Parts: sequence; structure tokens; C-alpha cells
Amino acid sequence: MHGVLIWLTGSVYNQLGDTLHNLPLPPEHVRVGVEIVLDGNAPLPVPNEDAGLLLLDDALGAHVAWPIGLIDLKIKQFQQPNEHDKDTIPTKESVASGNEISVQKPVNLYGSSDKVPYLTFLHTYVKDSLTRQWDVPMPKEIFNEEYTELLSHSDIYEIINHDWLGSCTICVYVRLLYNLLLVPNMWVSRFCFINPTKIGPEYTQQSQYIGQACIERNQPNTLFLSPYNTGDHWMLVVVNPTTEIVYYLDSLGVNIGQRQQLRRMFDNAIKIYRANKGTRVSKVKFSNIKWMMIKCPTQDNGSDCGYYVLRYMKEILLCSQEGVIPHE
Repeated sequence: MHGVLIWLTGSVYNQLGDTLHNLPLPPEHVRVGVEIVLDGNAPLPVPNEDAGLLLLDDALGAHVAWPIGLIDLKIKQFQQPNEHDKDTIPTKESVASGNEISVQKPVNLYGSSDKVPYLTFLHTYVKDSLTRQWDVPMPKEIFNEEYTELLSHSDIYEIINHDWLGSCTICVYVRLLYNLLLVPNMWVSRFCFINPTKIGPEYTQQSQYIGQACIERNQPNTLFLSPYNTGDHWMLVVVNPTTEIVYYLDSLGVNIGQRQQLRRMFDNAIKIYRANKGTRVSKVKFSNIKWMMIKCPTQDNGSDCGYYVLRYMKEILLCSQEGVIPHE
């Protein structure tokens, strides 16, 4: 349903002329008691606003109407319960395969609760999910190219364990900023992003890539936000090709004079943009591209640089005006 695989377990209760919440069941529907839900945010096929039943999460432990065609019915052989049966709970494997697989019920350390089976099921599902990859579509409007980021369990662990961030996490966060800030506020023409995976030290065409992005997407005073990874450290460079000003934010506080390779890369990108636009500059000012080191918070360890870059980008989107970033 809705392109999402939804697993749930429950029991079917149905008799001729059966009703649900004082209403007759729709044709080709049965009454289902929901016991385990996997995708709680998925909508119910037959919502009931009066009963507060709109999503699968709402239906946990309740009875709902469910289309017969969306039910994979497993007939269970009922036996007289024994002492072992009383201490077993369903698992993900039994839900998915229909086999009689069960695990020992854990000791409840939090008092009496009917949620313990669901917490155990959730733990099993999450543990299994972390061995998978998730496709994150990246629309062309973000990095001027359409592609898919593959988000793996290691990328998720980066956030959970507060580890050093990789480029995939940075790019996915850029998409979040695009969706939550740029599109709703109609800032798409004010800000653009440079894909950090295309300008790393291992590439030889960084300046051409940045310059071409500025040529294709620039409007007056557009700011191009460029997360840059030296190989072991993230920093943020923001370019205004119109004014030929480059803003530099480094959580280590290293002066741009000590990063000559980075400076040459962006200076050459602006010169490529300048040549394409036919801008005439006197020989005296030909290399007079202005670099501004922004006073910004600094890190106190060896792994937080990526998180600082994420925060810098968000603050710039919220605080800059007319292509100008505040000095502090």
C-alpha cells in the first residue's frame, strides 16, 4: 500500500452482518485486531476520525476495517497452551514467514506493561534494518545534478555515536536544508550548494566544477555554499561570484593564508566565472579577489568539524541578506 511494505500481525474477526465502531463494515472488508505494527506512520486503508484511528500507530491494540485483498492469511493450528507457550512472544521472523518462531520473554524491569512484546519486536526490526541501505534521491535543484545518495547503517551510526561525518551525511543534510528552508521561503535563487564529493583533494578539476556551477546557476548576489574536506577536516567556503567575495569558516580557526591550495581553487573558479561573463578587470585588480574569514564557533576535539559545517550552513541561510554574510 502506497509503495511501502507494511507488516502487521493480528487476528481476523468476522461474522455475517458484522459491525465496527457501531458502523457496518464496507464490502470486501473484515474486522482485524492489530497486534504488531511496523510502519506506524502509514495511513489506515479505512480511517475513522470519530474513533481517532487515522494511522497504523493509532490502530495498535484496536480493531479496524481491512480490505480482504490486502490480507495474507495464515491459518494457525491452535494447541493447548503449555508452560513454555506462556513465556513466548512473536518475533519478526514469525511475522514475516508464518513459521512458529518465538523467543523467551524478557524480564520486565519497568513494572507491568503490555508494551514489552512490541519493544522486543521493534529492537529486532531496527537491528535488522541497520544492515541495509536507503536510497536518498537528490533532485537536480540541489547540486545541479540528479543522483541518489546511498545512506548506510554506518552513516546513521555516525550521528548516533557522534563520530566524524562523511560526505554522504553532509549531502543528505544539505537536502534537508533545501526542503525545509530554501523551498518554503522561496530562497532557491539566493543560495546554491556545491557537491563536496566533486571538489575533494582527490579531484583535479575542482575549479572548473565550481566555476561551471556558478556560471549555470548564478543570479545577482547568489551565495554558493561549499562544504570542503581536506581529507581529515571539514570547513565551509561560501562564494559570491557577483561581488567576487569568498567567505571562509573553519572550526579550527586556521587562517586562510595557511590553506593556499584551497584559496587557489576558489580564486581560479571565480576567474573562470569572470571570463565567461566577459567581466573586465584591470591588471591591478585581476587577483584582488576578497577573502573574509568569518568569526565562528570553534571545536575542542578532533571529530566535530562536520557538525560545525552543518550548523554554519543553517545559520548562513537564516542570517545572510543580499548575498552578504555577517562577519560574526
